[in-house]
Amino acid sequence: MYLISDLLFVAAFYVVRYRYQVVEENIQKAFPEKDRAEQKRIIRLFYRNLCDFMMESLKGMTISDREINRRVIITEKQAIEQYFERGQSVLILTTHQFNWEWLLFACCLQLSAPMNPVYKKLNNNYYDRLMIKTRSRFGSKPIEMQETLMEIMRRKKTLNGFGLVADQIPLVNAEKYWTTFLNLDTAFFVGPEKIAQMTKYPVVFAGMRKLRRGQYEVYFRDIAEPPYKKHSHEILDRYVVEAEKILREQPESWLWSHRRWKYKKSFYE
Repeated sequence: MYLISDLLFVAAFYVVRYRYQVVEENIQKAFPEKDRAEQKRIIRLFYRNLCDFMMESLKGMTISDREINRRVIITEKQAIEQYFERGQSVLILTTHQFNWEWLLFACCLQLSAPMNPVYKKLNNNYYDRLMIKTRSRFGSKPIEMQETLMEIMRRKKTLNGFGLVADQIPLVNAEKYWTTFLNLDTAFFVGPEKIAQMTKYPVVFAGMRKLRRGQYEVYFRDIAEPPYKKHSHEILDRYVVEAEKILREQPESWLWSHRRWKYKKSFYE
């Protein structure tokens, strides 16, 4: 599997130069303090991790529970298990830090409550069904983004963990919260805050570190718990702090190929 990943890396980095301009621009904006050599090092390692992620995601269709438990270790889980022990469902916010697909599998297998990831429906129906089938392998019940609040309310009487990858760019006409992230004006979805306020669920952050090829470590951090203040963005502010912390620790493991800063703040105003 990793031999194929090595070949993909050669093609993506040296031949096709897959979204290279986007990756380079993002890293230059986010890390202006780093010299050119360090920026290039991050870019190169990112492409290696991206190719590994692609192959690991395919392997997710057949990987065993034993193999996931061997390759993804949750080292700090008390921040989330304390709520499950009280019979309290939890909102879990994470980032596009590799490998978030295996993060879901590990949570399903190693935590004491069912996991329910929120996903964005794919345009291709075949691949959308395949994605749902793969993500459901270890007992999770994926929720389509447009139905998030409705589905969470439907499952309110049962114990659950609801996972959201919260570092995506909001739609132009969507409500958003602006803050500074990696030295840049960055817009975030306000959905996680609204869901937490409506459900009164506590919120935790799930961080993921790549230890070496095919080996990951997961940890959880408290972000906020009710009662929540009205018109406050404490949840997103604390999420941004945790997201930036793990991203700066392992910048090569974040999804730099998506256009996170596609629009400037002035565009929305």
